[in-house]
Amino acid sequence: MAKSNILIVEDEFIIALDFESRLMQQGDFTTKIVSSGEGAVTKAASENFDVIFMDIKLMGKMDGIEAAQIIQKKIDVPIVYISGNADLLESERLKQTHPAGILKKPVVDYEINEVLKIVCPKED
Repeated sequence: MAKSNILIVEDEFIIALDFESRLMQQGDFTTKIVSSGEGAVTKAASENFDVIFMDIKLMGKMDGIEAAQIIQKKIDVPIVYISGNADLLESERLKQTHPAGILKKPVVDYEINEVLKIVCPKED
């Protein structure tokens, strides 16, 4: 079975590296990290990802929800949102993108594992 390819969109580099490390503890994945919504759109258009973990608040003009909307118009990829702001996780804009999952910061390993079971199921 091929490794699942995961895009991490997080503007705080230390948090992105920590999240990447925690993903790797859950399974054998290939990961890429970008720090902006614009970067996410570009990377998603140029590579095939099995899932995108998207922070909502990002530096730059484009937030994670807008990036997800643009990506979803071009490709069908599950998007899992991550945010420390509970209000953003309940927003109507977010719900309209039909996320594959929603994680509230600080994310715990169990939650990552549960989401991965849904978006990157292992073949027996």
